[in-house]
Amino acid sequence: MDMQMIGGLFTLFSGETDVSGYLPLLRLAAAEVRRALREDADETDVRLCYLAAAVANLRYREIWGTREGVTAVYAGNLPAAPDGVKDSMAQRLVAAYRAVCKELLRDETFVFLGIGGCDAGTD
Repeated sequence: MDMQMIGGLFTLFSGETDVSGYLPLLRLAAAEVRRALREDADETDVRLCYLAAAVANLRYREIWGTREGVTAVYAGNLPAAPDGVKDSMAQRLVAAYRAVCKELLRDETFVFLGIGGCDAGTD
């Protein structure tokens, strides 16, 4: 994955202008995406950069939500969007890019099926 591209996309998603303070967050997001890859997936696929940047943006929102709690309001000015809306949009962005990268990622779902005609109580 191209870390410069991930950084550029992160600035687009988060609104931050300087990514230098967020490099550990970007590396962590890229590692999270790498762990989810199928063994035969091409790590250089550009879609993964979008997913990693979206994950970094979600983690950024989670950090700021924990750190700040509530957005401060000065002189009657309201924030452009409530933090809950920003968090929801960040989650939707990750979900959208996961869908775009579906064939590159391992399927993490678990399906429990019963087998008809088997009697578990007999030897």
